[in-house]
Amino acid sequence: MELEVLGCYGGEVRGRYTPSLLIDGSVVLDAGSFGARLSLQRQLRIEHVLLSHSHCDHVKDLPCFADLIIGKRRRPVAIHATRQTLQVLRRNLFNNRLWPDFFLLPSPEQPVLREAPFASGRWFRLGHLRVKAVPVVHPVESMAFVVRDTAGSFVYSGDTGPNDELWRVVNRLRDLRLLLVEVKFPNSLQMVADAAGHLTPRTLARELAKLNGVDVPILLYHLKPECVAEIGRQVKALADSRLRLLRQGERIRI
Repeated sequence: MELEVLGCYGGEVRGRYTPSLLIDGSVVLDAGSFGARLSLQRQLRIEHVLLSHSHCDHVKDLPCFADLIIGKRRRPVAIHATRQTLQVLRRNLFNNRLWPDFFLLPSPEQPVLREAPFASGRWFRLGHLRVKAVPVVHPVESMAFVVRDTAGSFVYSGDTGPNDELWRVVNRLRDLRLLLVEVKFPNSLQMVADAAGHLTPRTLARELAKLNGVDVPILLYHLKPECVAEIGRQVKALADSRLRLLRQGERIRI
């Protein structure tokens, strides 16, 4: 399994993009920036989009992606999300007012996009991958994911504040190879992070104390672009050799 980091920031400025991972060239994990980062030909190879939640920085490239590929594919692209997240997308984005409903266009029988709802806590197939969604703590329904193939698994935290269930799941994984964990705010914005359902280096350290003998790389993403240096210094001060900041553009083999 290969992960390509298309975007990994908690906001956008020139050269820094919101979260999107490309898995094995055909699966997009969160739709924050894949349209801006991939050529038309690479976008046409996408078969599945997996969404952690409905916030704009994780779904914003879907509308233009759907418009771009209409008439260029025979099969619809599967949008994997909870029923609640799909409902938010249909009612508030693909509603024929803000954007055309590409779940029905060009025809209900052969749309550009198709809904693929999943339930948390159960494994489901996503192409050649197996995925389990784990509820996390955020102002809207938000999911972490365990993503697995024959080589092992990685965990993507989604947007979350402090929680327990995710770490219980992580502690039970025997084939874990990598953790991707959000840290959006520096410690100086702890009150904002708490209110918004995000982590800081301070709360990250408390969360990682819930892990039992997990010794894999822990790569941190979703940093606010203007706070990267400050967060980086605070992460370094934790003196945990497993930790480093995820780098946009890097490729990771699992």
